[in-house]
Amino acid sequence: TVIASLGSVVYALQQPPIYKAEALLLPPKAEDVQSLNLKQNLREARQVGEIFTPLPIRREVFTTFENNLHSRILQKKFIEEYGLLDILVPNRTPETTDIEILEGFSKMIKIESIEEVPHTEGFLVTMESNDPKIAAEWINSYIKFIDTETIRVLVVNMQNSIAVQVRDIEYKIGSKRKMAKRRREDQISRFEEAAVIARSLGVRDRIDVTNVVQNNQLNSSTSSTPLYYRGFRALSSESETLKNRKSDDPFIEGLRDLQENLYMLRSIKIEEEDLHAVTIDQAAYPPKNRIKPNRRLIVSLGTVVGLFLGIFLVFFVSFIQKQKETHSE
Repeated sequence: TVIASLGSVVYALQQPPIYKAEALLLPPKAEDVQSLNLKQNLREARQVGEIFTPLPIRREVFTTFENNLHSRILQKKFIEEYGLLDILVPNRTPETTDIEILEGFSKMIKIESIEEVPHTEGFLVTMESNDPKIAAEWINSYIKFIDTETIRVLVVNMQNSIAVQVRDIEYKIGSKRKMAKRRREDQISRFEEAAVIARSLGVRDRIDVTNVVQNNQLNSSTSSTPLYYRGFRALSSESETLKNRKSDDPFIEGLRDLQENLYMLRSIKIEEEDLHAVTIDQAAYPPKNRIKPNRRLIVSLGTVVGLFLGIFLVFFVSFIQKQKETHSE
């Protein structure tokens, strides 16, 4: 028992202390993701309605941040940018693969739920290390890095979405202008043709359609009023006016609404430096107390094991002696 106790004491003292640093993270605040809400940006551009950030936007951003914490690609980028290879794998060889390094780093970073607040949406990011300062620094740096990368990707996605909508609106505007030009050219052709007919028939001014119908010259229920009834003077004037028109925009239905949407989309400004995908409720700090090893438990277990081994040894020696005495008789 004494030997086992002394051995457990030596073993416990040889084990390096392990410290656990942790940071408490909560979903981002409304103002932290305000610029990422496209509908809100459009509402703000119109200056209509109350400005707010719906909860689904915040949850989506926070979920993206949480998923990125597990991303091996981002973990590798973090390790390379912060020069952690020599610290993580000081004795690495050419045979050491990136997968081995990333697996080691992934085991260090853990996400834990907040047990004391079961209904909260937040969680704890923890790291265990034999250096409390390194554990706290790495957690805070990693959270900041993932936050920046998450916002960067979300901003790029939003900018791409805006660019797609801008191209779509520009295409619609271009198509409307082309069709308006064609319709104007068609109208000019109809007026010119009708003017020729009116001139050949001697219809100089507009003909009163009511008199024509009363004289049974036109059945209004089955026929439309011929265009040349306007008279070649009016038709020539209208045709000349359409030819001299500088822009069809005022006459295109829905064009101004498209231009308004295009202006609002182009006016959206995303202040990336003011965005955050997470709220750090409590940053990691160097812990003072170690979590491993539990030296008291090691010594206690060693003593108990030594006691049982001692008792077993006594019975075993006694059994051997009795066997010898029996054979000697």
